[in-house]
Amino acid sequence: MSIRDRHDLNQLLTNGTNNTELAHQLGTSETTIRRIRNERGIPLEAPTTNAPTSAGESETHNPDGTSSYVRYSERPWGYNDYRDFIRTVGQDPDNVTFTWGWTSNPAGGFWNKLNNVRPANGHEVPAELIDWDALRKNIWNARQPTTAHREGTPVAAVLNLADMQLHKGDPAATIARIKNGVHKFLDHIEEQRAAGYGINEVVIVNNGAPFEGIAGNYANQPHTTHKGGLRAQMNAVLDIWAWTLNTVIPNFRDAQFVTVHCNHTQFGRQGGSKDAITGDSDTGGAFLAECLRREFRHIYPNINWVIPHDQMNVYTTAAGVNLGFNHGHKIPGSGAQAFEKWLGGQVRYDRDAYNTQVWVTAHKHHYAAWDMGSAFVYQAPSCDDGSKWLTDTTGQHARSGLLAYLVGNHDPMHTSHAVFL
Repeated sequence: MSIRDRHDLNQLLTNGTNNTELAHQLGTSETTIRRIRNERGIPLEAPTTNAPTSAGESETHNPDGTSSYVRYSERPWGYNDYRDFIRTVGQDPDNVTFTWGWTSNPAGGFWNKLNNVRPANGHEVPAELIDWDALRKNIWNARQPTTAHREGTPVAAVLNLADMQLHKGDPAATIARIKNGVHKFLDHIEEQRAAGYGINEVVIVNNGAPFEGIAGNYANQPHTTHKGGLRAQMNAVLDIWAWTLNTVIPNFRDAQFVTVHCNHTQFGRQGGSKDAITGDSDTGGAFLAECLRREFRHIYPNINWVIPHDQMNVYTTAAGVNLGFNHGHKIPGSGAQAFEKWLGGQVRYDRDAYNTQVWVTAHKHHYAAWDMGSAFVYQAPSCDDGSKWLTDTTGQHARSGLLAYLVGNHDPMHTSHAVFL
């Protein structure tokens, strides 16, 4: 950056322009703008915090136009509850973006947390502006991970990317959704660090179906939803995974990358259907994770790579909590009862399944969560733009996005602060 460029940027930082507008003008993220402000000692005006409406409740309005709220309730709020609340403060939930989650109150009830409420055109990246050539040109520029230790309640952050299914539907929109979600994830982590959580470790998870790979449920689906062959699809996955690692990993001292087997990326061979399937270990998700490991193991020696051979359940530990992951395509039925029945069989022969405290599955293309007593379960949403087949056959449609949450022994359920990004 030239002296003139630095001078011009300093002027922008000091003339009262908020972080959202600066990020838009410079074509970068708000996280980058905040980092530059911190490096140069040019803070924004302090946010204003209104008096709480009752003990423990609060609302904060920041100079960049974002707002955050904490409200108490007897039961945890769901997504529609947050949308209803946004209406009560005079905003249209369809025209804003936000992150949400809740924590249990030791005295009873729950604290519902609504963060980063901002106009939908804040730092969203329009799908039509995604430049694949530019993305691939700069995607491998790695930065060294931080060695700083964050003091506070020790927890780890988990970021789940499930059912990207690149190149299904509109791949540019999916890439935009993922990039926006990753930037919001980093915003969320900084908020939790400021709230007193010592987040030094991140777990990035491929929860399955990273590319489309199969023909699907319509005879014409290969012609209408595949914007690239298998080679293009796998290259796209490597591109977005590499971008995610290079964007996220430098913000943490320790890291893990976890991948699971799934149905959408099964490898096959020519010779007819009876000879096509080779084995459970032959999936594109595992192969691409191994490719990524070859490239990044020397760049990021702090990453623990968790890549299965042919196991459908994959296990690791973060912040002292036993985590279990699978894609979910081998679980009959859907919902909490189906998962409980499936798990009842798994724990009879798999000690790791028995010891798992937080489970994460996917495949169903919609977000869900439930407490089983011995373990808490997340069902990750899909990153792609939905399933036409699901809507046609069931009338159901779910919002797309990324799932993130904290894990640790700070909460009786070993997890908290789940957000839909």
